[in-house]
Amino acid sequence: MKSRDIAPARVTAGEISRNFGQWQDVALSGPVIVTHHGRPRVVMISAEHYAAAGLAEGPAGFDNDSELQSAETARSAILGHLNEAFVALDPDLRITAVNAVFEDLKGASAAQLVGLAWTEVFSAPVQALIGEQFRRVLRTGETLEFESESTVQSGRSFGVRVFPYPGGVAALFINRTEERDLRGRLDRAAALETALSVLPGVATARLNIRGVLAAMDADFLRLTGFSEAELRDCRLSDIVRPAERRALTHAVEHALQGEAPARLPVTLLVKDGAERTVELALATVRRDGVPEGVLAVLSA
Repeated sequence: MKSRDIAPARVTAGEISRNFGQWQDVALSGPVIVTHHGRPRVVMISAEHYAAAGLAEGPAGFDNDSELQSAETARSAILGHLNEAFVALDPDLRITAVNAVFEDLKGASAAQLVGLAWTEVFSAPVQALIGEQFRRVLRTGETLEFESESTVQSGRSFGVRVFPYPGGVAALFINRTEERDLRGRLDRAAALETALSVLPGVATARLNIRGVLAAMDADFLRLTGFSEAELRDCRLSDIVRPAERRALTHAVEHALQGEAPARLPVTLLVKDGAERTVELALATVRRDGVPEGVLAVLSA
């Protein structure tokens, strides 16, 4: 059965990064479409299927020059639409091809880069790390993946995938800066949540885009005296003194519009009928930069 007769598998870019070996095995039997935010970005196929599709380098796999030219055109089209920076090198680690993303990364044209030695293109720290991986792939024929800090653009981090390529070796440089920063923010958020959990009198709740209570921690429930079931789908203003509801509603609306964090005193109407004054801080919760709710932190 030919690879085009097999329904392609689909996998997210994050999943293939975490379990590349597993998906490499899947690609042996059929194409694997790699998606980013649901959109197809890259197709991974085995070397056998790559050759069978008429994309192998050199005239051996082609009946005539027209087929060879078509294959080269197809390869160029694929490289031209990659979002990752691509570079190919010969066994002496001299550049044989780059795509437009790599040109932008280096700030030089393909005409200026092709023919240069790897050591002429990147600084010493990268030479030592990536150059050794190139040589390893040339020796073993295996595919390697690792992360490297950029020496070209300070503060940026790249995932590097090095693999055998017709005439030598090639690499894809995937910008992982956003993923690295996100992991850092998640780690800090987890640490903050842990710290808040041991502070007496500090409670948190999350309001959804409609300003309704969507999640409450145990301290929030103890502070109000209500159960989660009783508060679910209620607005925070529903358990605040009526005279203060207008100001609180405005503060929540501003937070839902992504404005600066707000701080204000409010008086809670707790379940036993008593009142409890607390300091309330409101901050926008975003997903992909778009407000999707509000985090409320209460300090008794």
